[in-house]
Order: sequence, then structure tokens, then C-alpha cells
Amino acid sequence: MMINVLGWVSRRRVAVLATSLLAAVILQVLRQTAGHCHSLQIALAIVVLPFIALIVCTAVAGRAFHPAKLIARPEVPAFDVPANPAAVLGAASYTFFAVFALSSTSHGLVTGVDFAFPAPIVVLIGGHVAVFWWAASGRYGVRLTPDGIIDRQVHGRLFVPWEALATPDPAYRRDAHRVTLRFTRPDLVRKGGFRWIGPTVLPAAGVNAELLTRAINEYANHPEARSAIGSVAALTRLQMTPLNIVPVDPA
Repeated sequence: MMINVLGWVSRRRVAVLATSLLAAVILQVLRQTAGHCHSLQIALAIVVLPFIALIVCTAVAGRAFHPAKLIARPEVPAFDVPANPAAVLGAASYTFFAVFALSSTSHGLVTGVDFAFPAPIVVLIGGHVAVFWWAASGRYGVRLTPDGIIDRQVHGRLFVPWEALATPDPAYRRDAHRVTLRFTRPDLVRKGGFRWIGPTVLPAAGVNAELLTRAINEYANHPEARSAIGSVAALTRLQMTPLNIVPVDPA
């Protein structure tokens, strides 16, 4: 049940973000009204509780949502990992905080506070909201293509051509959230932007690490099958094969 709900969140991420923004604005209106009615504690509760609840949901989604599925995109062509609901819920939670902070800042402007003080806060919080929403609504994460593996993140990008991988079985499941790669030609790996983890580690956010490991090994070991990446038929064959045992990082 929980996986189904999180899957719905990932598929309807734009609607979830828009709803969170609308709800945050409505709650801020209620907070201002309650504040004038000397019910500040209640007013703060109706704002803080949704924020805390979404933070908890974000943590749960990050740990629990690892479906054994990939998304076929024949038009690219590629296999994508599913959208990560933790990023969506995290952006929604920050939206509640941002609306609260911006509402308080605008109230200070109305009451005569020097604009030079709140202006940087408005720009900083607004910029953070844009980054969170961009990360939640875009297509990020690991992508398998006929040419290689792409890890797309807001802050950086990694491209690993199949020829760079050590065969057989270059991918290892490090834990539920990461997959480790082995290289024979690390000079072929291309990085762009900023990555806080090295090129040998791929995030398994929003996908089952065993499935991602097996998919990488399948196409690293069988170059003749790479041209079918992106097709629904190839994905169906890949996902119908039982996971069984996949290589585990000995470290």
C-alpha cells in the first residue's frame, strides 16, 4: 500500500508540489488570522505539523521506495529509474517552510523593516525553492542507454561508456542505496558539474539496487543486446527474470 502511494507521488509530482504550495498559502492565511485572534500556538501548529509530517514522509520514502522496475523510453532510447518520491516530498516540505519564512519577511516589510535586511533572505529562500522544485519535477537519476550509463543530478552529471567497465559483472550492490562499478578504462568516464561521490558509485535512489546491478551487468556482458535498450520488449525480458543472487561489493 505504501509503495503504491509513493509511486503515485512520483508520477504526480507536479500536482503534489502545486498542492503543497496552495496548502501552504492557505495555512499562512489562517495563521495570520489566528495570530490576530490571540491563538498564536494554534496558528503555528497548523503550519509546523504539515512541515514535520512531510519531513518524516521524506525519510520513509528514501528508505522504503526501491521498486524493482525501470522505465522504458524508446524515444531516447533509454531505461530510466523511476522518479524519486523522496525528492518530491522533500520539496513539498521545504515549500511549507519557504512560504512561512517569506510570509514573515513580507510582514516585516509592511511594518517598516529596512528592505536591505529581508531582501537577501527572500532571494536565498526563493532560490532554494526553485532548486528543490527543479530537482523534484525533473528526470534525474541513473539512465541506461545503448552508449553507456548516465547519472543525472541537479548539481552534476556522469557518463560511463560501456567500454570503460571491467567485464564480466562490473556492477556490485554496495547497499540498498548504492551500486559500485569497476573500471578498466577510467579515462573514458566523463564528469560534469559537481559530484560529492566518486565515479565508481551510482545512487540507487527510487530503484531496487539488485535490479540496477543486474541490468548494468547484463548489458556490460552482452554488447550485442545494447541496441535494444529503451524498448518495452527488452525491459519486459529484463524485469521478468528473477533477481536471485546479484554480485555484492566485497567491501
